[in-house]
Amino acid sequence: MKNCIPLLFVVCLLAGCEQGRFNDDITKAYGLPDNSSEYQDLITREPESLNKYELYNRVLTLWDTPYRELKLPTSNGTTHIIVSGPADGEVLILLHGMNVDSTMWYPNVKALSQNYRVYAIDDILGPGKSKLDHDDDSLEMVISWYFEIFDALKLEKPILAGASQGGWIATNLALARPQRFNKLILLSPAQTLTWLEPSVDILSNLLFSLNPQREGLRNNLATLSSNVDGIEQMYIDQFFRTITTASTSPLLMDMKPFDDEQLSALTMPVLFLAGDNDMFNNQDSVDRAIKIMPCVQAEIISNSGHFISVDQAELVNGKIIEFVAKRNNKQTTEC
Repeated sequence: MKNCIPLLFVVCLLAGCEQGRFNDDITKAYGLPDNSSEYQDLITREPESLNKYELYNRVLTLWDTPYRELKLPTSNGTTHIIVSGPADGEVLILLHGMNVDSTMWYPNVKALSQNYRVYAIDDILGPGKSKLDHDDDSLEMVISWYFEIFDALKLEKPILAGASQGGWIATNLALARPQRFNKLILLSPAQTLTWLEPSVDILSNLLFSLNPQREGLRNNLATLSSNVDGIEQMYIDQFFRTITTASTSPLLMDMKPFDDEQLSALTMPVLFLAGDNDMFNNQDSVDRAIKIMPCVQAEIISNSGHFISVDQAELVNGKIIEFVAKRNNKQTTEC
């Protein structure tokens, strides 16, 4: 493996990958200009006529801030990362949920990348643009893959944020090497603090996944979001394609709440947010986090479902920015 590292960086340079941080500060938009023929084609064509990558790129037109897409070769396959924000900003890593990809962060990235260098990573086992090139789909592989990315990009002491399954994975990463991370942000993490409890929403979601139809899509989204009308249609189109074509996550059976000993080992500052209409978390989740985690800020976000980063984007963005700024203030007592 050591002999492969120099080659990796050579390939990175040829592929336009980032070593450490970009030399530029992303002062121009890397997305499509609104007047380009490709842009007009993406937003005007019927979603059924677009392939999954075109649907992905279509949602990126909502990014609303300059970005660059990276293709990083690793020992497990190709990693796709969307990068925004100033080159000298503190690093914030975003891990998306199950059956979605990094485009889920479209309501958040503009606010978060004002001061932070944001890396939105497509899960190598998920439906995004990252590609696994072997059959090992274990949690151990995923953890090793993420640390290979962090090492290749020289991301030292980043803030690690995850939503839903991404929150569960982020917790695993923080437990594996707690010294590597500055802070941990968990946005309605699935199967992390408490078990998923049976409910009408769970049953409805399961039945829809067995036979997804357009006419039932809104009701399905209503089990996850308290503000379906606030979700951009281009993202809904991509979400529907994903749930009709993506395979079940191979990590699904591995996902179970962490025990008290594990949670108490998370000594870095932790922000835990859950919706008041969240099928994966409730007040018990918040109470357990406060009781066990040594340095946690945990709360329920009103008028939001599991999709809290969409339902209450402005509020959640503000909570994240405030949390990070407070912890960066040297005059603030550290946990």
